[in-house]
Amino acid sequence: MTELEKILKDKQEEITERNLELKEGVFNAVADPKKTSVPPPHEAVPPYMNFAPLKNGVESIKHAADRYQAAAAKLQGEGVPALSPHALDSLNTDLLKIQRAFLSERGLPERPWFKHQVYAPGAYTGYGAKPIAAVREYMDEKKWTEADAQIPGVGKILEDAAAAIGKAADDLEAATAAH
Repeated sequence: MTELEKILKDKQEEITERNLELKEGVFNAVADPKKTSVPPPHEAVPPYMNFAPLKNGVESIKHAADRYQAAAAKLQGEGVPALSPHALDSLNTDLLKIQRAFLSERGLPERPWFKHQVYAPGAYTGYGAKPIAAVREYMDEKKWTEADAQIPGVGKILEDAAAAIGKAADDLEAATAAH
């Protein structure tokens, strides 16, 4: 989320500065009179975006992961026997569901075949991954309203993933308490 906030802040500052330079005539003043040049167009400064759903989702994942890690550490501690085959199967099922929780049936905007909402190849980066691609790619295209509209959906995906991690933590805690 910090990276997305930084991109937005940098774009706001860059466009504000360029618009000020246009207003003050900087581009015309430094233009080479022997060459034809056109100053860049005036752009609207990107609006503020509400990253709270993403931040809340990340915090939920951190909390659930901490719970899971504490339960796993307890299981590995002295005096706790190995999990029963049934508990191990249940835990493995929980763990499989975590990665699936990051998927959305609707996929990414304009690329519905990419279902993962946290990591996906960038539309123009080949196989290079774009984190939070649904938001990031709209920001790259300066489609600020569309980017902002994607945030709640991705935040919900993060909350769902946190719930899946929480379920695995619940099951692991219950299994270790039964011993």
